[in-house]
Amino acid sequence: MSELGLDFNLLAMLAIGASFAGFVDAVVGGGGLVQIPLLFNLLPDSPHPSLLGTNKLASVIGTSSAAIQYGRRIPIDWHVVLPAVSTAFACSWLGARSVAFFPPDLVRPVVLLLLAAVAVYTFRKKDFGLAHRPPRPGVHANARLAATITAALGFYDGFFGPGTGSFLILPSSTF
Repeated sequence: MSELGLDFNLLAMLAIGASFAGFVDAVVGGGGLVQIPLLFNLLPDSPHPSLLGTNKLASVIGTSSAAIQYGRRIPIDWHVVLPAVSTAFACSWLGARSVAFFPPDLVRPVVLLLLAAVAVYTFRKKDFGLAHRPPRPGVHANARLAATITAALGFYDGFFGPGTGSFLILPSSTF
């Protein structure tokens, strides 16, 4: 046992699992679908908000890196993006705060159900991103639509997380 109460084998399994989750996330997205079950299974006595937060930290680092690379190559309409980011951040915080109020006995089955639902959704929607839908006319309409969508996605992402990116690449027929 180490000073932190974790043995080397457990740390090695967590590191290997996190690396694999990062690889999956970088290639096809959905790294949380790998990392959350790993965390819940290897650390069953840990509080669920801490496990979900651990996954979220890895997700934030990966997404931030990708966003920086994207922003260097593609012009960004900040009049639409900033309200959406602000709304997503606020609702994500609310989602993260609300998960702490769920009893641990209830969170684990809900996490399993959400994992299964997101996995089915992700595997069934193979045509993500193939159809382009031009933005609505007017910056204000686009900003309102983006803020509305990111409010729901932000809450889901803060509460649970895995699969959120796949919801951002909805086919044009959705709206």
